[in-house]
Amino acid sequence: MIDLGTARQEVESGPRNSFSAAFAELFDRQGSASLHRSGGEHHVTASCLVIDPAAEAVLLNHHRKTGLWGQFGGHLESDDVSLRGAARREAEEESGLRPLARITAAPIDLHMHDLSAAFGTCTRHFDVVFAAQASTDDSPHVSDESFDVAWFRLDRLPENLMPDLPNRLPGLFRSAATALISRG
Repeated sequence: MIDLGTARQEVESGPRNSFSAAFAELFDRQGSASLHRSGGEHHVTASCLVIDPAAEAVLLNHHRKTGLWGQFGGHLESDDVSLRGAARREAEEESGLRPLARITAAPIDLHMHDLSAAFGTCTRHFDVVFAAQASTDDSPHVSDESFDVAWFRLDRLPENLMPDLPNRLPGLFRSAATALISRG
């Protein structure tokens, strides 16, 4: 399992935003328990926004628990040694695209969101968002966690996106594309 020092380093390598201090407080308050689903109501998750920069498109999943479209992601598992690795694993499992060869080295975003009762004892996720590149020519596969997986152009997004994603998605896409292009 990822250790607390590695998680802190990865979070600190990401962008500084309004949630950065909350991540540091969570780590200080809960320590390594913050990395486990069973560690309390609030814990860290890893997600991955899969994009095709040439087509200006994003690959999203229609999540079964929320009934909404969003990026791939979820809880850390015992085999995960990094947040980046967890984000890649989640994206590959939930999209069926394997392997995702191009993934950002550092997070493109830090985000915190409250959860519905459908998530049981989890009430807040501290999400570390990475990005990966794929092609709209790639055919995704639906996992057991989703109703559907599909490519959407940025100017033709589905109506039932996660609540704050419509406002965040343009900036996330730009950050992802910049990070992936600069990586070469």
